[in-house]
Amino acid sequence: MKELLNAVKALSDETRLRIVNLLYEKELCVCDIMEALKISQTKASRHLNYLKNAGMVSDRKHAQWVYYSIIRNEEMKFIDSLVLDSLRRLEIFNNDRLSLNEWLSRKNITCN
Repeated sequence: MKELLNAVKALSDETRLRIVNLLYEKELCVCDIMEALKISQTKASRHLNYLKNAGMVSDRKHAQWVYYSIIRNEEMKFIDSLVLDSLRRLEIFNNDRLSLNEWLSRKNITCN
């Protein structure tokens, strides 16, 4: 029950909802989230840490980068529905995904 309450609390913030929406696309580093949402590194990291502490995301380090991914499990299946059936019907969440895809395209061109 505590895990469910922590998840619901974590989802009560618009920025965290926007981050979860992006992480449903793929594993992302903090810089990807910053660019897609046009937020500071501090703000992105703070919200990612909140989601991690709520058991919703995991992280892994690669060199100086930290990559985050969504944790999917049966107890939190409602999050799939929230993101895929509800959030993605709203313009802001679709715009975030477009912004992410544009950023990743530019980033791949620059890095290759």
